[in-house]
Amino acid sequence: MRYSYVCGIDISKHHLDLSLIKGAGPQLFSGRCENTPNDLEALLNELPVDDLSSVLFCAENTGMYGYILQQIASNQSLALWIEHPGQIKACNGLQRGKTDPADAERIARYGWRYQDQVRLWQQADSELDQLRYLQSEAVLLVADRAKYKGQLSDQADYMPTAVYQSKQARLAAIIAVFDEQIAQIECQIKTIIAGSQKLNRQNRLLQSIPGVGPRVALAAMILTKGFTCFDNARAFCCYCGLAPFVWHSGTDTNTKARVSHRADKRMKSLLHMGAMAAVKRPGELKIYYERKCKEGKPKMSVINAVRSKLVHRMFAVVKQNRMYQPAIPTIA
Repeated sequence: MRYSYVCGIDISKHHLDLSLIKGAGPQLFSGRCENTPNDLEALLNELPVDDLSSVLFCAENTGMYGYILQQIASNQSLALWIEHPGQIKACNGLQRGKTDPADAERIARYGWRYQDQVRLWQQADSELDQLRYLQSEAVLLVADRAKYKGQLSDQADYMPTAVYQSKQARLAAIIAVFDEQIAQIECQIKTIIAGSQKLNRQNRLLQSIPGVGPRVALAAMILTKGFTCFDNARAFCCYCGLAPFVWHSGTDTNTKARVSHRADKRMKSLLHMGAMAAVKRPGELKIYYERKCKEGKPKMSVINAVRSKLVHRMFAVVKQNRMYQPAIPTIA
């Protein structure tokens, strides 16, 4: 669909800047409002258009600060395109200076030029939204808990015994609080998954794959929005930094293909742990890993291939809606 207008929105914590354009002509409207529902609705009513359905709203992905914009777009059925900030910056050429109104206009120009590549934002299921927030909180608490656990083991031999014992008691009490809170979050996550027929089924399908545990399955369901926002497994491999890319220029064609650092590092880490677990248990992935290593392939390259295989199997079991069946029976 070709939109008559494009409205670029620069999102910050406290305010939103809007820029409306039509074609390559001059800016038709520029305005700022507080990042609140009432103020945003009032500013949208000021746009010099007859129907908001003729406007494509384009914004950068700024995480939680775009929550109010997303809710307004959902309630009013607005065409909202949320794009990666790096993509917008790379396509806007060299830039000198930076202001929020200027950024809003640059986003609008980007939206107009690349309308043919638009991917409209869609509201995720409420259960997935809850899981996303709970997972984010759990990751934060686990990281903080690890800091205190490190203090228990790292400093035992480098301070007076009496001082360490006193510190150990305080740290143990803090760690116990973290353990309790993390356990509560994990319990909520299990309850939400069990209460959703779709998520419960996907969770069971994913965990039927050797190497895919609860954390990998949860992260995959959240990132793919229930396996709806990625076209195929290859696209998700690229997103996770598993797809190797070739860098050739002129006569320099001997460079090996390498994975990109532009990736979701947490998902990649979870898939790495899953791959390491898969190649240690009897089965076809262990056989594949040992065979490739004997052929002289670098171990990390083989592990990356195993990670990719896990992703393809996750998409396959969900698409076919059946449990994973290994080609080679696993011998206990």
